[in-house]
Amino acid sequence: MFTLNSVTLRPLETTDLDTWYTWEYNMELAMLAGWIPLLAHTAFKQKFEQRINEPKGEMKYFAIDYESQFVGVLQLAEIDHYEKRAAISIIIGPKELWGRGIGSTALRLLLDYAFTVQGLERVYSEVYGFNTRSQRLMERAGFHKEGILRQHTLQNGKRQDLHLYGILKSEFYERYPTIFTLPE
Repeated sequence: MFTLNSVTLRPLETTDLDTWYTWEYNMELAMLAGWIPLLAHTAFKQKFEQRINEPKGEMKYFAIDYESQFVGVLQLAEIDHYEKRAAISIIIGPKELWGRGIGSTALRLLLDYAFTVQGLERVYSEVYGFNTRSQRLMERAGFHKEGILRQHTLQNGKRQDLHLYGILKSEFYERYPTIFTLPE
């Protein structure tokens, strides 16, 4: 577990899945996250129980707790230790908590973990063009907009642009001190 400013990252647990599933049926959230079509409850639980109980090395899930309550999920995916890079995605479920800095703090914790503990040199994210909230979050966290893949994906019945964001280890540590102390 890692904590900063009342935000804690911890391993995602199977007991979190019912709450996460309720976020799937918030249509605004589902569209922003690209979750359409939605999974049935049983299929959702089976999919993520397997990912929690039998994790693959290239993917790590973290629960985001705010003031000791489960409020979101962070994913470090496509972890490539040879290339020293990974992709991230984030979701804050309860809309009343959007815009409170929880996502920025959670990203800061995850990036510190990715760069210090996992030894990565680059983290990137792909954000839909219509998801301006996530674009602003990436920029606030120190990511650079690296480009746009025009009409790259079919989402919500239309071709959508995909905005690419990236941050390097050196850029992150120019902005933030590490919270981790690793043995020499």
